[in-house]
Parts: sequence; C-alpha cells; structure tokens
Amino acid sequence: MCLRLAPLILQHRNTGVLQTMAEVKGAAAGLQRNPLDMIAHAHTLQQDLCDALERIADGLPDDIDRRLCARTAATLQFDIPLHHRDEEEALFPRLLLRVTPDDGLGDILERLSAEHSSDTDLGTEIAEFLDTLAEGQRPKNPDMAGYMLRAFFESYRRHIHWENTLVMPLARKRLTDEDYAAIAAVMDRNRAETQGAA
Repeated sequence: MCLRLAPLILQHRNTGVLQTMAEVKGAAAGLQRNPLDMIAHAHTLQQDLCDALERIADGLPDDIDRRLCARTAATLQFDIPLHHRDEEEALFPRLLLRVTPDDGLGDILERLSAEHSSDTDLGTEIAEFLDTLAEGQRPKNPDMAGYMLRAFFESYRRHIHWENTLVMPLARKRLTDEDYAAIAAVMDRNRAETQGAA
C-alpha cells in the first residue's frame, strides 16, 4: 500500500512560500504513506501555491520575483493536473462505491470534477503568463493580470477547503484497505505516465 513520491511532484518548490524538495521529502517521511495522506499533503502544497500566487499578484507590476514565477508556473503545469487525475481516476470513483445516498456526496464530487477541468485550463493560461514574467517581461495589463491571479487562488482555496472539509473525512471513514491499495496503484500509474511523458 506504500505509494512512491514522484520526483516530478517534488520539484519546483522554494523556501518561504513553496517548499524545497528536502522539506517535502522530510514531511512525506513522517506521513503514513497511504494515498489519502498523499492527497492531503498535496492539498497543503496547493495552499502554498495559492500563497505564492497572492504574493505575485500583490507585487504586480514592479515587484516581480522571477524565480517564484517560474516555480509557480511549473506547479500549475505539472503538479495540479496530476493531482486532479489522482482524485478523478482514483479517489472519487472508489469513494462513490462506499458512500450512501444520505451522504449527498455524488453532487459534490460532480461539482469538484467540473472545477478541476476549469482550474486546469485556467492554470495553464496563468502558467503561460507567469513564464513571461519569469523571462523578465512586464505585464501588459497589470490590473487584469492581478484580477486573473486572484480569481484563481481565491476559487482554488475554496475548492481545497471543500475537499478537506467534506471529501477527505468521509474518505477516511469509509474507504477500506482494498480501496487504499487500488487508489495507490492508480496514483503510481499516473506518476509513471507523467514521468514517461516528460
């Protein structure tokens, strides 16, 4: 049931806002290493991502940390889509097998899946913008850029809150060891495919 940490997920962190690889490895070593712990840890890293986006938005147009922009862009391009795959292909289907109609989780998971799609698309657009900042270009319309960044991180913070408040506690309550093994297998496959495509 042990899930390997993919090097791809561990790169692109910095101290202060996004963690260094050593910090992520150290934190992960303390986890029980089941797939729900990995997903919960990813949520923590996504909160760091939102903090980084807020820092970038607050600095526009003149106070731009080019290295932070590059790392944040990479996180949006690689880590977020991989996490969404983990939830949609592994966690959500297994959880739907275990919930009852009284849980009311079906509609919630459907909404979260729809948000994954729009967040991935907007994240790609934001990553392209951040790459231009990382290359030293100034934003053409700082107000619009700031609005786009804020719209993303405010919405994504709410998304993480809903997953942490509603989905994760129910998953920990209802999922079995068999479910954990199935989720871990899909997550391992996702990482192998992502590394193979890199």
